[in-house]
Amino acid sequence: MSAPTCPFCMGYRETVNYPLPGPPPNPADAIEGALQRLEGLDNVEVAEHVARFDAVHATLTDALSSIDKV
Repeated sequence: MSAPTCPFCMGYRETVNYPLPGPPPNPADAIEGALQRLEGLDNVEVAEHVARFDAVHATLTDALSSIDKV
């Protein structure tokens, strides 16, 4: 699972792929964000639907698997 965007990066690396110190991210936040990406889907070209669904599916899979640390 990729960590959220690093607020301290200098532009050369926007995301980090290692665990960040502190409490783990709340999976509910990731789930809420994924569901928000589905809003307004009826205003998007049909060709873009698959990419959105894939991104949401990946986010939900990561969030739900982090609950059990699988």
